[in-house]
Amino acid sequence: MQATLTPVIGYAAAVLGAISWAPQAIRVWRTGDTRDLSLLANAMFTVNVMLWLGYGLLTMDWPLILANTVGTLVMIAIVTAKLKYG
Repeated sequence: MQATLTPVIGYAAAVLGAISWAPQAIRVWRTGDTRDLSLLANAMFTVNVMLWLGYGLLTMDWPLILANTVGTLVMIAIVTAKLKYG
């Protein structure tokens, strides 16, 4: 049972992790309001997900690749909005 449950847990975590920042990205692009966002914190988190993506690619771990590809794109959108709107 553990062997079949492990990928399910991995993909569930990947989906939740990947979409968790999407509402923030959508909000900042719709409103242009980034006053409450820390550029440093979001930039560091962007580097974090990019490193996890690299690790996933090196180990061919598809849940990590999925989550961190989407996560990287979402975080780049947030950081770009912060830079654009201040």
